Amino acid sequence: MPLDPERHATMSLKRMTSFPFARGTNSVPLNGVEFPFAMRHYPIVFTAGGLPNPVAVLGVRPDKNLFVNEWGGWTDGIYVPAYVRRYPFIFMEDSGGGRLILCVDEATDLLTNDSKRPLFADGEPTDVVTHALDFCTEFQAQHNATAEFGRALEAHDLLIPNRADLSLVSGERLSLGGFRMVDEVRFHALPDDVFLEWRKKGWLHLVYCHLMSSINWGRLADLADKAEA
Repeated sequence: MPLDPERHATMSLKRMTSFPFARGTNSVPLNGVEFPFAMRHYPIVFTAGGLPNPVAVLGVRPDKNLFVNEWGGWTDGIYVPAYVRRYPFIFMEDSGGGRLILCVDEATDLLTNDSKRPLFADGEPTDVVTHALDFCTEFQAQHNATAEFGRALEAHDLLIPNRADLSLVSGERLSLGGFRMVDEVRFHALPDDVFLEWRKKGWLHLVYCHLMSSINWGRLADLADKAEA
């Protein structure tokens, strides 16, 4: 729902200390600037079909985030993607197609009817809303930059369909597909002028982070074993 000084006049926002809303998803969108942090913990893959969008894989089953415990806590020391941290706020495009509107998930239990951290004071946005607006604005800018990177990968035909085959201690075999990876052979065959252009744009390290993140498939299998023991 679009943030409104009348509709949300008495609303306050609790500080986010847990992430129960993210417990039931096994992947979230990722921006390029996050790759160096996310690559240490998650496989980074690209969506199949349409514009290739990078996502962090959080689990091996469709409805299970292996990094959120039963109390909603994210595993200590593990990077929390910005897509999760910006909740319960999000930008939505207006019907005219040109303006972004800051919206809030009214169903979240982070919203309360008290005056501890109000969204509005005397009809004006407080620092809580200003911070949310700044965070979402930066997120959107990074999203747009990442989309440019994705278009370049597509234009040079570097992405190929892939899948991850995992074996659990229980003997169960899982196969995760529906995503794409950068083909290393095609990447290293890029013309020199393209390679230099990508270096200037800071895209080379994004490819390397993406490729190195594949080691984390084994981490996910280990976490799944522990979660299902």
